Amino acid sequence: MVFTCSTGPGGEAHCTDLLEGPIDATNPAATPATSILINPETPTPSFGESPSPGIPTTSQFGNSVDITATISQTTPNSVSQSQTGSAAAASRTSSDGSISSPSQKADGVSKGAAAGIAIATAIVGAAIAFFIAWLLFKRRNRSRGISPYDSTPEFVPISKVDPHVTQTTLVPLATAAANGTKQDLNLADLSHSSNFLAGVLPQTADDTTVSEKTSVLFDQIQLHVENFYRDVHATITPSMESGLARFGTGTESLVELLQGVSRPTVAIKHALMAFVWSIVSPEGGKDAALFPRDVADLSPAYILYKRIAVHLHTSSPSNTHSRKSDICEAAEHFSLTFFPWANPNYNDQEKDEHLVQVISNALDLSIWLYGQSFVYEFFWEGVGMRGMVVAPGLRKLSDAKGRLNGRPQVLLEPVVVPA
Repeated sequence: MVFTCSTGPGGEAHCTDLLEGPIDATNPAATPATSILINPETPTPSFGESPSPGIPTTSQFGNSVDITATISQTTPNSVSQSQTGSAAAASRTSSDGSISSPSQKADGVSKGAAAGIAIATAIVGAAIAFFIAWLLFKRRNRSRGISPYDSTPEFVPISKVDPHVTQTTLVPLATAAANGTKQDLNLADLSHSSNFLAGVLPQTADDTTVSEKTSVLFDQIQLHVENFYRDVHATITPSMESGLARFGTGTESLVELLQGVSRPTVAIKHALMAFVWSIVSPEGGKDAALFPRDVADLSPAYILYKRIAVHLHTSSPSNTHSRKSDICEAAEHFSLTFFPWANPNYNDQEKDEHLVQVISNALDLSIWLYGQSFVYEFFWEGVGMRGMVVAPGLRKLSDAKGRLNGRPQVLLEPVVVPA
């Protein structure tokens, strides 16, 4: 607290508190809590000397406060006094004769340090805000992203275009594959290919494996006829003719074959072979009731898609029960049609069970061939002087890149048996 003291005409000292008002030094009882009595006879130390001990003054709260007053000798009518709590501060005399209070000690952080902290905090906050905004924009763009495989983009031609601009129409993936855009891909060997299907699809069978598996099935079909049928001359009634007309290859009448040959079992082998492949082959038309529709409906031009369909169908045995029922119905139909030539040494149950197994094996072979990297075809020779075809031939129509060959490769020759 700062006081201003002056000496009156009678030599009495009057001090005025800048905040409290005038103080009468002659009446100590009327002195406020912050008043102080100054003895004018007390010498004032000059700068460099130790000040006199502070004069104790009692406040209105009864507490003793030590106050040190320094009186400047330059101006007799003006005195400044400063009060300190724990330590005395030296006062300075200004050029106009007034006494100024000492500079206060800085409390806390300086202005420069505070400004630096504020700038650093602003920079760090801006960096954090930018990072959070970047994450939010990235997540929103990812959620709105559209896969290029979800739809096929189309370029709509405009009637008025610049003559230097080329219009392009994108071809769908399946159409592009059918048109031969995958010609560089070796469909027979995907082990060294970067195509993702190389780790999914099984290895393609070679020509030897295809020939052996097909020959085994042909032998099973012929063995079924040899075991369960015999060479006898049976009378064919008009009602039987309508049933027999559904069998055979369509180039000849099965009724005439059965009546015109000395070995009816050869004609029966021919009829059974044609019947089995008509119901298990994907090219059998409406009679191919056993071949899975989810495989045959795909375009055979794109062989990779065809192989995937077969692979997935084989891995899912969901239609096993219905397929078994259709196979049993087909076996019973054939057995009832050719019952006049049945071998009495075997009962009907054994005959039907064996034929069911033969048809099941034929269906498995047909699906397996359809899932290979090549296109295969069974072909029949017409009935000629050599005899009758009891097993068709097998040839490969495409190469390793899915292109149709001008000259198909024959893997199996037709089996012709003299009648």
